[in-house]
Amino acid sequence: MKKRLQNTSITFRMMQHCLFRPTKRSRNRVREIPGEEAVTTYDYSAHIRDVRMMRARARSGVTQS
Repeated sequence: MKKRLQNTSITFRMMQHCLFRPTKRSRNRVREIPGEEAVTTYDYSAHIRDVRMMRARARSGVTQS
């Protein structure tokens, strides 16, 4: 990490280390754990599955009309 910071400006370093540092109060505040319905997830395998299906369609010669 040290090597990467050498090529950055002083302003960028200050922003990375000081500006976005949370306060002690916000770091120590107790947060509620969201319910199961409130959590959104991302389907990481959807793109892989879609590509596999497109390749299978292309191989079988079936076209969508």
